[in-house]
Amino acid sequence: MPQRKQTVHSEQVVWVYPDKIPTRGDVKPLQSAPAVDAQGRVYVHAQGRLVALQEENGVPNMLWEYVTGSYAPGPPVLAPDGSLRLHCSDGTVHCISSTGRQMFNPVVVDEPLGHAAPIIDAQGNTYICHFDGGLVKIDPEGRLQSGSYFRTRQKFDAGGIIFGDLLYIGSQDGYMFAIRMEERRGKNTWDHAREQGYTGWYIHCTPVIDSEGLLIVAGREENLYGFAEGGKEAWKAHIPGQMLASPVLDEDNHIYVALTRAERGVDARGSLVCVDGNSHKIRWEYEAKGPTESTPVIGDDGIIYFGDNEGYVHAVDMAGNGQWTAEVGDSVRSAGTIIAPGRLAFGIDNENLIVLECSSQSIAQTGWPKIAGTLAQNGIWNG
Repeated sequence: MPQRKQTVHSEQVVWVYPDKIPTRGDVKPLQSAPAVDAQGRVYVHAQGRLVALQEENGVPNMLWEYVTGSYAPGPPVLAPDGSLRLHCSDGTVHCISSTGRQMFNPVVVDEPLGHAAPIIDAQGNTYICHFDGGLVKIDPEGRLQSGSYFRTRQKFDAGGIIFGDLLYIGSQDGYMFAIRMEERRGKNTWDHAREQGYTGWYIHCTPVIDSEGLLIVAGREENLYGFAEGGKEAWKAHIPGQMLASPVLDEDNHIYVALTRAERGVDARGSLVCVDGNSHKIRWEYEAKGPTESTPVIGDDGIIYFGDNEGYVHAVDMAGNGQWTAEVGDSVRSAGTIIAPGRLAFGIDNENLIVLECSSQSIAQTGWPKIAGTLAQNGIWNG
């Protein structure tokens, strides 16, 4: 059970939500980034409530709250119509309008997997990684399709993305799936018997797509992979350390990913590495204060932000030079995002959303700057 730490904040911290930490000992870590809509409203689930926030005069103003009474390990995601989806630990999937109204009764599917997130297509259908394997589908009216939408015994304990008519997602047996999104049943288009999309160990990351159309995946066995169309391995790069988060890309296809190294008899340590998009060699490495599980976010001014398990947020430029480090009071395992001009957000382990001042005005407009690619976090990628 997470232990409360003494709250210590650096000067970069602008505001915190909620401003009170539960005292009953059931604090749940906030390990996902908030979603942000086109109007700048920030959606975060904490302490059994989904809330819509907007900063006013340097403090968060709550626009509405929707009570779930449960924990959500994954993030809220925005559909193209502005409604939200949230998968809670009691096994229910919620659909909420941008004004906080329940759009259909919660749909019971099964408990969520820890690294997964709802995936929403352009028509508003929601795809959920099922606890027993495969995907289930909920239509825009809240009807659960009978039977599995995509049947497999493998669990998809990972984030997925939609590119064209394919849904890309990783499995616990080390294979990436490229699922053609047909109306009634999805169909995997990569031939696993020919080792297409194979990484060698289970996959928890959300993949990214570079400007050449390659699917880039961080494997848990210390390798990065680039897969071409059809699942053929285009390149493989050994990265010494566990990649416990997801990669992001800049406009030159350079890859940024957090590492944790744990050697016997030595305290675990963490870092952010930049991998060259052409040679696939490490260009530079920036050492953090402790192990790192936080997916970085790239700002429009080229600053990369990430957190570490010692309770620090780091700002690093594209040459690997540290710009500042901020103490935020508890472990930072969530992905980062930029929620407004000059505002950077991370979830931390005491179930707070921490918002810091930064130089970036938005996420980078090119490359793949954050987990799931966009502020909506629904997995749709238009390139």
